[in-house]
Amino acid sequence: MAERGGRRDPKGLTKRLLDAAAEVFVEQGYDNAVVSDIARRAGATTGAIYSRWPQKKDMMLAALDHLFEQISPEQRMRSLGVEGMSASEILSVWGANLMVADAVQGVLVQAFASARTNEAVQGRLRRFLDDQADQLRGLVEMGKRQGVFDPDLRTGAMVLAIQSLGIGTHLLLSADRAGRHVPTEEEWVAVLERMISGVGPDTE
Repeated sequence: MAERGGRRDPKGLTKRLLDAAAEVFVEQGYDNAVVSDIARRAGATTGAIYSRWPQKKDMMLAALDHLFEQISPEQRMRSLGVEGMSASEILSVWGANLMVADAVQGVLVQAFASARTNEAVQGRLRRFLDDQADQLRGLVEMGKRQGVFDPDLRTGAMVLAIQSLGIGTHLLLSADRAGRHVPTEEEWVAVLERMISGVGPDTE
């Protein structure tokens, strides 16, 4: 793997540094990240970091981009193996996956928290959310063509509903809520399927 500028990147060091910075971001947030801790996790020196990113903020923003790339809807859908499924099947699989604790929860929690006081993080988060909305728009349009969604419903409104449901679920579950407030996967999927059917075209 080569670095930007054509230099050699011995044993994928840049990726290791980004992975380590991403872990620290999720665990500690943007402001509390410590460069020496990131270097130690990656088995590198702080010099290796500063030779790639002149300031800590440059590295943390690169790490955030690295994280957002991994949790983009397209990447998530590929990892779930939904290629060839109908829109309603994709949404059911996606909904069930929302109940599984994973790195997405930590990324979004820290990103939203850091965006309140950091304009650079806010800009990255806005770009991620816009890209996410664009990708979800394609899913909604497919659902309309397949008769899953009412074609008279505005696509933008549908995208916002799906996006809000996904992000809201991640944020709520990240709070480690009491078990009585967390449905089983089967209960959750049943509710989602009822919601999907409720926004389908009127066949009467």
